[in-house]
Amino acid sequence: MTKSVVCVGEIMLELSGVNPDGSARFGFGGDTGNTAIYLSRLFGGEGNVGYLTRLGQGPFSDNLAKALDQENVQLSPCTQMEPGTPGLYAISTDAVGERSFTYWRRDAAVRKLLTGAAVQQEIDFLLGFEALYLSGITLAVLSDEGRRVLLDVIKKQAKLGRDVMFDVNFRPHLWQSHAPHIDVADLMKQVIGLSSVVKVGQDESEALFGSVNGANTVQLLKHLGNAALVITEGPERIVVFEQNQTQEVRFDPVKDVVDSTAAGDSFSAGFLHARMCGEAISECVKAGQRLAAEVIRHPGAIMPKDFMPK
Repeated sequence: MTKSVVCVGEIMLELSGVNPDGSARFGFGGDTGNTAIYLSRLFGGEGNVGYLTRLGQGPFSDNLAKALDQENVQLSPCTQMEPGTPGLYAISTDAVGERSFTYWRRDAAVRKLLTGAAVQQEIDFLLGFEALYLSGITLAVLSDEGRRVLLDVIKKQAKLGRDVMFDVNFRPHLWQSHAPHIDVADLMKQVIGLSSVVKVGQDESEALFGSVNGANTVQLLKHLGNAALVITEGPERIVVFEQNQTQEVRFDPVKDVVDSTAAGDSFSAGFLHARMCGEAISECVKAGQRLAAEVIRHPGAIMPKDFMPK
């Protein structure tokens, strides 16, 4: 049977490699959008990858939709049904490839996702795939109504026994600007409890739940549901928990880092692809790391296809 995964969230216009004179490379990216693209490349026609978002209308929206189509990522028929524009972000990187971002996204079309006349079509689109991938950023950019609808879909997916992979991807400034009234830790716990796989950085777990290390994070989160836990502790160590067993996976440091944008997003793609191919969780982690290690050697979120690991 053909494997199918749908990612949901925001993909934006991207400015990277910003020069002193103000010139920059123009591309696109966004956490779950990056994951969808890398997943599609990994499946190579042997799997179906969908992406639920809203792009609005106009030339920039058209270019984004065309780029996703060229990556064999299936979009919802509602993606460009209403007026609006995508968000925009610029990447700045320091001497060791660590990045910072500047965003223009408050009025992006995706803010109306899973609301209005198109909501049932969008729900049906999500339920048409055997696995669902989302992130904390997805939850943050949605409206209250869109967030509620997405939670209902996640519950349906879980009840059907389908994979739900959740990347916590906690961005405090995004919640403060988009949804300051939300109890973020409580919401994250709800989604963790419904998910089959949860990826969380130890720094995120500390900020949200007060955990002090990977082992402590396992103890805090394992009682929320039945999720396999993937806890990143820096670039060289990942703690995984599944079926009451905890193990550690270590990696050599990556040399020649150019831009760490999309490191976590590509890791999720490699991990989820390996999981859907039936690999053990430690092998899924290694697959995610292999892809991420190559992605961060290139500028911007989406590296050229020629550099994809075999």
